[in-house]
Amino acid sequence: MKTILVRYLSLNLALFFILLLILFSITGAFLGADKAKLFFNSPPLAIYWFLLAALFIAGFVGYRPLRRRPSLLLCHAGCLLVLLGGLWGSQAAHQLRRAVGWEPKLTKGTMLLRQGHRSRQVFQDRQKGVFELPFIVHLLETAVTYYDTPSIGLYNRAGKLIGTLPAEVGSTQSLSDPPLTAKITQRFDNLQLQRGKNGIVGTEGPTDRSNPAYEVLLTDPEGQESRHYVFEQVEPNFLPNARFLARYLPPHTPKEYKSLLAIEKNGRIVCEKTIRVNHPLCYGGYHFYQSTFGQDEIGPYSGIMVVSDSGLWGVFSGYALLTIGLFGHYWGLPLHRRQQQELPDAH
Repeated sequence: MKTILVRYLSLNLALFFILLLILFSITGAFLGADKAKLFFNSPPLAIYWFLLAALFIAGFVGYRPLRRRPSLLLCHAGCLLVLLGGLWGSQAAHQLRRAVGWEPKLTKGTMLLRQGHRSRQVFQDRQKGVFELPFIVHLLETAVTYYDTPSIGLYNRAGKLIGTLPAEVGSTQSLSDPPLTAKITQRFDNLQLQRGKNGIVGTEGPTDRSNPAYEVLLTDPEGQESRHYVFEQVEPNFLPNARFLARYLPPHTPKEYKSLLAIEKNGRIVCEKTIRVNHPLCYGGYHFYQSTFGQDEIGPYSGIMVVSDSGLWGVFSGYALLTIGLFGHYWGLPLHRRQQQELPDAH
């Protein structure tokens, strides 16, 4: 009788804890990401997670149907692994491992890297200082692609747009006011302007700096030519006696950010991968995600989010067991019973 009462109380207590989990999840959804993270890592919730894990463990001992039905056992073990994996990857677990003398590990942070630069420093979340990785991250290349394409806009003295042409070498546009033909003849990664015999001439500068620009060749009906330069990063102004203004019109709808990362350890490259949003590089117990992208007068740079993978494989394994258990319980077991019922008819 006592065993039945204990089992009854345990089942109802487990249901109560699951109901609390639902309520906590709903609450976290309305708090926002940052506040929800603080909420779920708070001391009261830490006690709740440990008690819930204890209930799952007690279920293996006190609930016999789990041991007789593999599908239920897998579901139960999957839930326990997900919970234990989440606990192992929590901030409290990181602090506990650090307190007992284990090698410190970053929970979450951000790296800002310029193209061609390398670093091991990560800025931790919530201004907790700088963490140094046990290896070096080298940003070999970074880029962004867009759904739309950049273009060169041509404006008259009144500021009216009189024509556009794609920002590609060879693009041509005929204008009526004034009557001119505009053609993009060159693109520069780092434009340097120099004074020549026939006026200002554009040349390609050193590769350690970035000053992208285009050369636009204007031809009037008499065949006279003039060259103008359109900078991507500098807003143009009307020059004296200029009949028009050319402006770079950047694309506005990003399609994809990507960065080619290399991991260097002990003086050699041990890992290399192009990361994209939701396609991280995994190495040394960390996941490196593409977070942001930018460009200034020095050149392009990437924001890389660094996240510890502590407990992650436990969570993944738990979801796998849970999926197999649910599949077996709601599809495999009914199919087996149906086949057993059909056996006497076959004889």
